[in-house]
Amino acid sequence: MTKIAPTAVVDKTAQLADDVFVGPGCLIGPHSIIGPGCILKANVIIGSRVTLGRNNRIFPNCVLGEEPQIVGLIDPPTALIIGDHNTFREQVTINRGSPQGGGKTTIGNNNYLMIAAHLGHDCEMEDNCVLGNAVAIAGHCKIERNAWLSAFSTMQQFSTVGRFTFSAGFSGIYNDQPPFVRVAGYPCRVRGLNLIGLKRAGFSEQNLAALDKAYRRLFRKTGSETLAHAVEDLAAQNGLDENVRYLLDSLRRRHQHRTGRYRELFRP
Repeated sequence: MTKIAPTAVVDKTAQLADDVFVGPGCLIGPHSIIGPGCILKANVIIGSRVTLGRNNRIFPNCVLGEEPQIVGLIDPPTALIIGDHNTFREQVTINRGSPQGGGKTTIGNNNYLMIAAHLGHDCEMEDNCVLGNAVAIAGHCKIERNAWLSAFSTMQQFSTVGRFTFSAGFSGIYNDQPPFVRVAGYPCRVRGLNLIGLKRAGFSEQNLAALDKAYRRLFRKTGSETLAHAVEDLAAQNGLDENVRYLLDSLRRRHQHRTGRYRELFRP
């Protein structure tokens, strides 16, 4: 049975599953859908047109799905879509999409957003990602699966962080970061393979060896060879490991835009 605290306010057009818990001081806006097993602990604000999947835990003072932070734009009919088994710690804020950016912000499954993390409008976060305390993600960004952004990292709009990438604390991400690596600095640079994350994820010794070989060719090259030339030379080889192929494809996409932000090509 749904449990709604007496001090909570739920819009009459909102839909709540039978076992949702809505704590004191919560507000659920119009046309929102709260899936089974969700827990809204206290003082949580769910804006309009927000969809929550199953078993999401939302800690006090989160604001999910309020209007995008765009000057002059007032309450557009856009959406925030969230999958299953996500955790949003205290004071997390996530904006719904904008009309110019496709109309929706999306979050996948099994993500963990720590205290005061922010995800801007029209962002896409895949599965199994972690945002540390006070991570700030601008609009139109993409965070691929199993990425980990440590505390106080920032992302400029239209940037992408690749799958299984780890950013150190206080990293400034101003362009696309390749998958499978560690990045750090302000602005951030590739510092090595994310070996700890890859081993924890079950990558085989063969996979790791292939990625290590490619990494050394791409990021520890000597002489006058450019990164673009190294990418094309590796891509021409037969029998490449699928992860190496994905790494090369991501670097190719980054080079398609002068700022190194592939998603910038689709700017409205």
